[in-house]
Amino acid sequence: MKKLTLIILILFPLLLLGQTDTIRKINSLKDDIYLHPIDCITPYTLKKGEWIYAQSLQTLPFPSWAFVGITDKLTAQIDLLPWIFGAFSELKKPIPSLNFRYRFNEQKGFIPTIGVEAMFVHFWDTLQRFETPSLTMWENGSYFHFKPTVGYRIKDNWYVNLSVGVDYIRELVMQNNDSLNFQTKTFNNSWNPNFSFGIDYRPSDWISYHIGYTYGSTLTYLENIPRKRQFNYGFRIAPFYKNKFGILRDMRIELVAINGYFSDIEAKQTFPIPVFPYFYWQWKKDKRKRK
Repeated sequence: MKKLTLIILILFPLLLLGQTDTIRKINSLKDDIYLHPIDCITPYTLKKGEWIYAQSLQTLPFPSWAFVGITDKLTAQIDLLPWIFGAFSELKKPIPSLNFRYRFNEQKGFIPTIGVEAMFVHFWDTLQRFETPSLTMWENGSYFHFKPTVGYRIKDNWYVNLSVGVDYIRELVMQNNDSLNFQTKTFNNSWNPNFSFGIDYRPSDWISYHIGYTYGSTLTYLENIPRKRQFNYGFRIAPFYKNKFGILRDMRIELVAINGYFSDIEAKQTFPIPVFPYFYWQWKKDKRKRK
């Protein structure tokens, strides 16, 4: 909490000073491709050669994610943490992780944008995925998810995204850390449905608002854990989208409230106020010029 408080104290004064009118280009948040807003999933892909680098405070000092457009329709989503952190964990070797998204078409008339995402991870042995005061999770063996997705844009500012798919895990161990209601469950060769529904609203160049519900595995928060329910809401900001320095102009911050529920062990993990920060930098082609 001390680290989060410090970031908030630094961030909001900068928001007042971060915009200037002295540059030739702006980098509007409205032009961004959203891949996983507040942990929901969209069908959209980056253009060929476009990049996103994303950093969660939870993974420091290790990197988090990178996303790159291989073609206009195929995006690689690189989970850097298992590849690098695995060598420093009790497993003593990198954890293979592959994630790709393919977009079949662009929205035309009443036909929505359609895409599919698939991810594979292999844990060489049992690894503690995360531990909080309320619960602990372990995974072992192979993990896989497959997520067909549709997205529809309404009147420029509104986006609706829906995904229904499946995930598999070789072994998942859930533990409730409540001493008064201690429970543990183990799932082997477990196939589970996953579901995601999200609404995005982008009213301006510098802020967008989001709400979403998911069941099953997600990419960003409480990541790659099947059988959970998650209700998130929050917003994304481009605090310096007019700034003359590219590293500031390309920076984005997602501030989210996380509400995760694990009915198998009667546990929950919540962060109810949308201030949990997630930083990323999005480099786009054909940035819009100021008039």
